[in-house]
Amino acid sequence: MNEQKPTRTNLLSALCLLTFIGSTLSFFAYFLASLFFDKASDFIVKYSNWYSTEAISPFYFTIFMALSAVSLVGFFIYLAAQMFILFLPVVWIGWNSLAATQVIFTAIFIGGYGLNWKYLR
Repeated sequence: MNEQKPTRTNLLSALCLLTFIGSTLSFFAYFLASLFFDKASDFIVKYSNWYSTEAISPFYFTIFMALSAVSLVGFFIYLAAQMFILFLPVVWIGWNSLAATQVIFTAIFIGGYGLNWKYLR
């Protein structure tokens, strides 16, 4: 029998590659931030609009590290992990931690995966 393999679109291939790269880099960044929390805190205060990192801890970054790793497992798990990554800072710190850039990129990636739904297997 001649089985036809489903083909993956270029967009889906690009999304998968960018998701893999982004989640892997996030994993390592959060790992380093939890391991070197004091240096990360100095960096956050210096280069963000935060004046203090009292609301977060190394555990905060460890949670994000785990969510980044989990998002590599599969599509539905990716969706759940991305929603946690998006809204956990809001629950932990407050609404001022919701980053528009993160919302936009999450929406673009989820929308892109939605457009390629029939090719996800």
